[in-house]
Amino acid sequence: MELNGKVKFPRATVVFCGDRLAATAYIDKHGAASRVVVGASRTAGDLGTATAGDSGTATAGDLGTATAGTRGTATAGDSGTLIIRRWNGKRYVYAIGYVGDGLLPNVAYRLDSSGAFIKARS
Repeated sequence: MELNGKVKFPRATVVFCGDRLAATAYIDKHGAASRVVVGASRTAGDLGTATAGDSGTATAGDLGTATAGTRGTATAGDSGTLIIRRWNGKRYVYAIGYVGDGLLPNVAYRLDSSGAFIKARS
C-alpha cells in the first residue's frame, strides 16, 4: 500500500517533548544507536576532539579539533582546527581551517555556498 511518505502504526508512546538541543541530549542519555546524532552539540576541552553530526555544533578548546557535519557549525580555541563537511554536488568534501590562520578563537564558523569559512550567526 502506498503511504505517500507517511508512516502509520496502531499506537505509540511519546517519551519526549521539547526543543532540538534538549531532544538530542535525551537521545544521547537514553542510548542513541550511533554516537553521531543529527543536530546534536558536542563540546571538548583543551586538546580534545568534538564531533557533531549534520546540522550539529562542535566546540573544542585550545589546540582542540571541532568537526561538524553538513550545515553544522564548528568553534575551536587558540591553535585549534575546524573541520566542516559539505556536499559539493558530486560528493561530500571537508573544509579544514586553523585558528590563527585567518580564523579567530572561540568564534563559531559555518561554510558559505562556495565552501569558505564564514562567521555563523548567533
